Amino acid sequence: MLFDNETQELLTMVREFVDKEVIPTVGDYEKNNEFPEKLLDMACDMGLNQLCIPAEYGGPGLTNVQVFAIAEEIARGDIGIGTTLIANALASFPVLLAGTDAQKRLWFDTMVEKKYAAFCLTEPNAGSDAGGVQTTAVEDGDDYIINGTKCFISNGPIAGIYTVLASTRKKAGVMGLSAFIVERDRPGVSIGKEEDKMGMRLSCTSEVIFDNVRIPKDHLLGKKNRGFKYIMETLDHSRAGVGAFGVGIGQRAVEEATKYAKQRKQFGQPVANFQLVEEMLANMEIQVQTGRQMYLHAAELMDAGQPFTMEAAIAKTYGTDAGMKCAEDGVQVMGGYGYMKEYPMEKLMRDAKILQIYEGTNQVQRTVIAGQVKKKYTDNGPKAAPSTAPTKREEAPKATAAPAPAAAPKKAPSGKELNLLVCIKQVPDTTQIKIDPVKHTLIREGVPAIVSTFDTYALETALRLRDQVGGKVTVLTMGIPKAKDALRECLAAGADEAYLITDRAFGGSDTLATSKIISTAIQVLENRAGKAFDFIFCGKQAIDGDTGQVGPEISQHLNRALISYAVEAVLQEDGSIKCKRESDEGYDYYTASAPCVITMNKTAYDLRYPNFKSQRFSRTAEIGELTSAEVVVAPEERGLAGSPTKVLKTYTPRHEKNGMKIEGLDGKAAADKLTGLLSDAGLL
Repeated sequence: MLFDNETQELLTMVREFVDKEVIPTVGDYEKNNEFPEKLLDMACDMGLNQLCIPAEYGGPGLTNVQVFAIAEEIARGDIGIGTTLIANALASFPVLLAGTDAQKRLWFDTMVEKKYAAFCLTEPNAGSDAGGVQTTAVEDGDDYIINGTKCFISNGPIAGIYTVLASTRKKAGVMGLSAFIVERDRPGVSIGKEEDKMGMRLSCTSEVIFDNVRIPKDHLLGKKNRGFKYIMETLDHSRAGVGAFGVGIGQRAVEEATKYAKQRKQFGQPVANFQLVEEMLANMEIQVQTGRQMYLHAAELMDAGQPFTMEAAIAKTYGTDAGMKCAEDGVQVMGGYGYMKEYPMEKLMRDAKILQIYEGTNQVQRTVIAGQVKKKYTDNGPKAAPSTAPTKREEAPKATAAPAPAAAPKKAPSGKELNLLVCIKQVPDTTQIKIDPVKHTLIREGVPAIVSTFDTYALETALRLRDQVGGKVTVLTMGIPKAKDALRECLAAGADEAYLITDRAFGGSDTLATSKIISTAIQVLENRAGKAFDFIFCGKQAIDGDTGQVGPEISQHLNRALISYAVEAVLQEDGSIKCKRESDEGYDYYTASAPCVITMNKTAYDLRYPNFKSQRFSRTAEIGELTSAEVVVAPEERGLAGSPTKVLKTYTPRHEKNGMKIEGLDGKAAADKLTGLLSDAGLL
């Protein structure tokens, strides 16, 4: 399957989070037996815990294809993190299937506030056999009273709301089961034994106990005694996602095994060159790619409204078997090292096993598949292929992804919301710059523009202040039209609007000219809005380069207070801002009233990851353009026509002799030769 641009962008966003935040840290979390709360909070800020909130309840409306592909990316990092986040979707499907509008609003509002939900089906005597459910729900006036114990409940201890399957007609077996919404804070709800698991250790799994829990009758989902139908349809839908989890583990296993096999040498060559190792790596890749197509095919059927029971069961069975096999073969490729906790492969193997068990064992899945096969192939041959139009069958809910909802801003200490501006500099993405092998120069053509690292600290500071008290964050830069790429990066992180100063008349501007142009543009924006920016933030490098002069120069042009080299900014009750500032002696503190200019040094927090809503907004938002017609700067104070900077004299060092080029050697030999030359010269 070829993903569209939007899907690619979302997957890239999640993959970057997994590569930078999840993979480097999960080993330590597990080793220390520590719940990864900080990591999960970052994921929640991105909206990864809300992948099935419908668009009408605040979500942007992702397809099932997008949601399951995101699930694979998360599982590639850690299946415990993935289970914690995706368990919300499992718990939500019965509500999507059978809930009223009021029930959905109750459910999703609670889930947004509490972050996590849980699906309460399994009991000590009821796993694959749902007819063994002993939990009861008895009518009492306008209420139901629930009693029973659920076990192996993912998110049990941290969920704020549960979907619960209970018996409302004891002698009827599965035909007497009903589904309910139960809030965590109801009297009688408690957490029992927390499980100590072999794998998936970064998710929490426990008993959930219901002791005379009283809920109103309007918490019954759908019709009484129809709960088994809703639960089976829920599991139908979620199974493809479990298959995606297996593919994610398989993908990580083949990556780690291949990297190791290319580096590990035996008998004078990398083990990746040995035929039997090549066979294992090839089989791993075949299994991963096949499993991926299976879960994506099931997701396509869901999105098209077609029957998907068999395809989802196949995706679950093959994908999770593939994940287990890839992890097993990965251990074999790495040999003794694969068995050690120092390397990730043994963890992948432990994590993979649960996927063959939960949400319907793979043995049960094969029974489901066989049942569908017998229906599909009649005595007169296979039934006709389904049309592309949706069938009359009750459609499963379309999975949608939600943005991370912004917490309600606190009341501004000064009684008003903040109007903030961040000046950014766009720089080439150095990871994509190549070197011309002939000219030995940098090739920048086609290299995207990104935000300067120092400016990301300034932007994150402004976003945190806005989130604290409310208001608006505007970003501003100067450059060619391609500089909009960097501005869209800021919008994806959460900025509210963006402006680009773009005019050939401003080309070639130096520090003083740049600061003059930026300052004039700021005044234009303030005049449009009829109010000044409370605080203007710049990165230490600001707009011009390493010297960091533009921020101070902007403060001078605008005649506003300046705090430079700040590493922290805290809003005060009177509306002023207190900054922790880096100095030669250590740290000191300065307070300034609005309006003022602040240049930020490296802070304790990096720029946040985009969430689904801000990512989509960044692609479609209109970026305002400012030209010399509006930003009126005298010719002698701007770019091509002149500059206020006057060079009085230049100093050129006297040429002594040419250097030496070391070539024709491998890296180690070249380093040894260089070390010897430096030692001979008395420099080492």
